Amino acid sequence: MPGFPLPLPVLSPPEPGEAWGCLDLPGPEEVRIEARGPFASGTLPPADGLAFYVNDFALSDPAPWKIPSRTGTASRRMPGFSDPAIPASGWTQPDPVEFRSVFEGAMRAINGRQLLKIVPACTASARLTGNPSAALHARLHPSHTHGRGHAAAWCDGRQGFATITPEVLFRLDGTRLTTMALAGTADAAHEADLRKGPKLAREHEIVVDELHRRLATLGRVSMTDREIVPLGNVRHLRTRLCVDLPAVPSGSDLNTLIHLLHPTPALGISPRSDSALALLRHYRQRCGVPEAFGAPCGVVWPGGALFLVAIRGLFWTEKELRLPAGGGLVTGSIFENEWEELALKRAWVRHAFELDAIHA
Repeated sequence: MPGFPLPLPVLSPPEPGEAWGCLDLPGPEEVRIEARGPFASGTLPPADGLAFYVNDFALSDPAPWKIPSRTGTASRRMPGFSDPAIPASGWTQPDPVEFRSVFEGAMRAINGRQLLKIVPACTASARLTGNPSAALHARLHPSHTHGRGHAAAWCDGRQGFATITPEVLFRLDGTRLTTMALAGTADAAHEADLRKGPKLAREHEIVVDELHRRLATLGRVSMTDREIVPLGNVRHLRTRLCVDLPAVPSGSDLNTLIHLLHPTPALGISPRSDSALALLRHYRQRCGVPEAFGAPCGVVWPGGALFLVAIRGLFWTEKELRLPAGGGLVTGSIFENEWEELALKRAWVRHAFELDAIHA
């Protein structure tokens, strides 16, 4: 990516209990940014260095910028290397009764024209019998994640998350801002539904229209044609949008852009209002959704930045590992179809993180 301070030193895997983060930069040659603590926190990123951005879905952290002690890239895998096991057991499935209640409440708001779209989520969970940091770091190695999405993670030593996300919140190359509408999901066997299904097309167009409206406050918006993105056995609809800004954003400008674009309707709600966001947060709390699920995470350096959306991953505290998934509800949504889509997304995560041997 233009302006990125290359080359980077190679960092060994984090030590037990060490704070660390990582994030993939997409491009002709994908670059993995690895960061090690201790991290300094700030309300703004430094003007002349690299910083990570870590926050929750509600953007409640007043100092979300994390300045690492060391940065580098991932070390190569040695032949015969065996990943440590994720120390999880006793998986509990999401409660279909609770999610049906959320679904019915959301559909009443949609059918009553209070909302166009909302993205509730539900969560599978397991007991942790040890610290999963090393195992999750190993499963985010480029040799595992290539072609599946963008890896991103944050661990303060005692809790954190690890995702392989298909969704970019926005990317900055100088004055050019690029984002995406990523909405509409099917498995490989039903890819044709993404081309012809009216519900999936409606869900996607709501996201495109909302993002276009927000970006239009910054300048003239251009868009690509809609395309289908294959990621393993999952397919998504994607439209890219970009706008040229009058100057390179920095400092508080970056915070403003994050608040403008997060949450996109792909993970949030449309139309966006304080009351609608409060309803979405209520639904998330009812279904045990981790606070970091769907939150922005990113890295910034002089002249550039990349912010991802923390989905398709695992979120953990000292004693619990959680696997959330969300799905977009619009007019015409059917509970059984949405429930199957959530299971499809959880299965994708289980496979990507090699959890298939642990029943979830």
